[in-house]
Amino acid sequence: MSTVPVAPEPGVPVPTDAAADLAADGSTRGRSLPTWLDVSLAVLFGLFYAYDVWEVVESIVQLLGLGLSFSGGGWAVMIVALVAPLACFAAAFALGRRRGVLARIALYFTGLAVSAALFLSLTVLLGQIGGVVV
Repeated sequence: MSTVPVAPEPGVPVPTDAAADLAADGSTRGRSLPTWLDVSLAVLFGLFYAYDVWEVVESIVQLLGLGLSFSGGGWAVMIVALVAPLACFAAAFALGRRRGVLARIALYFTGLAVSAALFLSLTVLLGQIGGVVV
C-alpha cells in the first residue's frame, strides 16, 4: 500500500517533513543569479547601450555644428532615437529578471539588435520626412 501526499487543510500547521516533500515536487522557483554576476552583465551590456545613445547625441551635435537644423518632425525622430536604446535596455533588464545567464545574455543581445534596427530605420525616416533643414 503506497501513501499519497495530501495537501493539508487550511489553518492546520504543516509538519516540516511534509513541507520538504511539497517543496521537492518542483513547485518552487529556481534561484536567481548571484548579485555580482547580475550587475556585471548589466554594466557590460549597458556600455553597449550607452554607445548607442552616444551615437545619437553625436549625430545631433554634428548636424547642428554644420549649421543645419531640425524641423519639428526631425526633433521628434531624434528624440525617439535617443530614448530607444534606453527603453530596449530597460526591457531586456526587466524581462531578464529571474532567468538564467544565457537567457539574460540573449535578451541583452536582442535589445541591442532592436536598438540598432530602430536607429537605422529612424535615420532613413529622418531623411524621408525632410527632418533636416538646410
